[in-house]
Amino acid sequence: MSTHPTELISAYADGELSEEEAARVRSHLEVCTECTRELALIRSMTTALHNMRDEPVDFSVWPAVHGRITRPIGWLLLVAGVVMLVVLGILEWFRDGTLSLEWIATTAVGIGLALLAVGIGYEQYNEWRTSPYRGVER
Repeated sequence: MSTHPTELISAYADGELSEEEAARVRSHLEVCTECTRELALIRSMTTALHNMRDEPVDFSVWPAVHGRITRPIGWLLLVAGVVMLVVLGILEWFRDGTLSLEWIATTAVGIGLALLAVGIGYEQYNEWRTSPYRGVER
């Protein structure tokens, strides 16, 4: 062959050529290192693609990203809630001189619900801001 059979090498690797064409490509491969390298590359890619079929693929990286972003915010909100509970407890103690268990429990639940609402609002805002479908109308 006077020219490189580049369009036939892939078909040769897949066994799609007639015996006559395959013989011509084989004889060219014996003398051409460039085409031999091309055939080796095609075969290694085919092997890699076949091996990829057997591996389970996790298509989503977003749960890990979400965890890395919201975990620090969750801790920040927890610390803020505890600080608010302590400050309100101290203020209640100085105002009435007593601090009942019911007051502590209801204040903690109220602060927890408020911080939960803030956290959910923050997540929804980030989801809206980063959504690729934000400008799409129904």
